[in-house]
Amino acid sequence: MKQIKKTSIIAGAIVGGVIGGTLSFVGKMSGQQILDDLGESVIDSTILTGTIAGNVASGATDFITGAVTKDANKTKEGKDDLVEAGSQMIGNVKTNVKTIIENTGEIVEGAREKDKDKLIHGMKTLAKVAIVGALTVGAVKIKPEYDEDNMAEKKEP
Repeated sequence: MKQIKKTSIIAGAIVGGVIGGTLSFVGKMSGQQILDDLGESVIDSTILTGTIAGNVASGATDFITGAVTKDANKTKEGKDDLVEAGSQMIGNVKTNVKTIIENTGEIVEGAREKDKDKLIHGMKTLAKVAIVGALTVGAVKIKPEYDEDNMAEKKEP
């Protein structure tokens, strides 16, 4: 069922390309880095969602087909795809929870220390998670926030 996987990834890329590509293009044309980052995150997120959906659909199909035809190899392939999809979902949730916790802490720390940069950085990242989550209705993969002064990566969520 490799075709199901490929189709799901392509569908995710198309949806991401339309929504995220538009956002990214507007961000580049207007000089708004946050829009460009959001667009790229939407593309990455929809591709990840397509990959997970493809693994679930392919796994379920192979597992059921293997069970009906009593083909142990097909059943195992299906089970492996389902386990992979589950692992991808759990990994994505863990990464996003970690990002939310870290950036909430950064907001609190920034407010306590009266550090406007920390406060803004944390709020931007949480806003990205919320916006990308709303636009993609699936897995969320956020592009790391950059320090605008030297464009060095502050931290990867």
